[in-house]
Amino acid sequence: MRNKRRGLSLTEVIIALAIAIMVMVPVTSMFSTSGNQVQKSRNFSFAAALARRISQHIMAMPFEDIAEVPLPGQSLHDSADDPYFSPVINFSDNQSGIKRIKAGEMPALYDFLVMNDFKYSLSVSNVSFGAGDEIKSVAIMITWKEAGRDMIYRTHVYVSSV
Repeated sequence: MRNKRRGLSLTEVIIALAIAIMVMVPVTSMFSTSGNQVQKSRNFSFAAALARRISQHIMAMPFEDIAEVPLPGQSLHDSADDPYFSPVINFSDNQSGIKRIKAGEMPALYDFLVMNDFKYSLSVSNVSFGAGDEIKSVAIMITWKEAGRDMIYRTHVYVSSV
């Protein structure tokens, strides 16, 4: 008479669990790593968009009004109106398209800026060619905090006096 086994031994269960754990650990760490990369990419893209927006404001300003904003910079949440960034939407004196980054007006963006402590600063250098020709070299620096580290995005814009 033949003995028929229908269950699994403890050794087989332990081996199956060890194999499952060896497969699952790299998969879960892959998801964690990809989530961190998405956050870094999102923050860097956001900083680049902020710098582009500030450069647009600078290009629309009168030459003599462009001034330095020293580090650690101007916070982008709860900031007063300034010539470089706020208000966000339009450049004109018309109030219809103006949006300000306040908790009540743009809560999701406001919370994102507070969480990452986004700030901007400007470093302005004047270059004179004589006969009234001048250029301002403006370094735009966007700083933020990410995973406990200070991050920076830097770009330049050149503005001519003529």
